Amino acid sequence: MNSVFVRMAIYILSPLLTMLAGLLGGWGVSYDATSHVLSINVEAVIGAAVAAAGFSGAIFARWGVR
Repeated sequence: MNSVFVRMAIYILSPLLTMLAGLLGGWGVSYDATSHVLSINVEAVIGAAVAAAGFSGAIFARWGVR
């Protein structure tokens, strides 16, 4: 596979994977099955979004310039 396709896949998937890892790791989303309540910690979700943007920016800084 061409390195351009790999870079494009990483650009597209890195924010999604970072957000997913942050949210699944308990960074702001919790579900209480007994009371059927989904709680979202906004500060933690924003932190996960910033981490996702930083990861994507780091990939761009490494491979995005000629």
